[in-house]
Amino acid sequence: MIDIEARKKAAEVTRRFIAGQFSNFEFENCFPSSDDPALYAIEDTLWCFYDDFEEHTLKSIPEETKALMMRWLLFLYSNEEYKWPKISSPGVRPIKYNFLGRLLNRHNKQHEFLTSGEIEFWPFINNESFKSAIENPVLLATPMI
Repeated sequence: MIDIEARKKAAEVTRRFIAGQFSNFEFENCFPSSDDPALYAIEDTLWCFYDDFEEHTLKSIPEETKALMMRWLLFLYSNEEYKWPKISSPGVRPIKYNFLGRLLNRHNKQHEFLTSGEIEFWPFINNESFKSAIENPVLLATPMI
């Protein structure tokens, strides 16, 4: 299920958060609610990059992390269906599990997640999906008046 309007809002809020224009609290307050599973996945992943107890903005994000985040924005602006199974913090996988995590079978859920697509293109399911979004940009496809 793709919620185009919620994705547009999420992309704008995410872009402003990544650029340091929104604080973590502003990000949380402005990020839209939706049944689109991509929104949950991206918001849950971004939660790994900030402290939710103290208000702050993102500063000096490493270039490789920015590249990942730009791919997440591209996905939000695309018309691609989110096809990954639900898991917490999907954009920072794989996670190494300790004994308790393995005892609770979290590694099995992660294995199912990681084998569902090509993780290096997340949130796109694979390289073809990623290339399609690059070749058919939704954001820049609208004629400017």
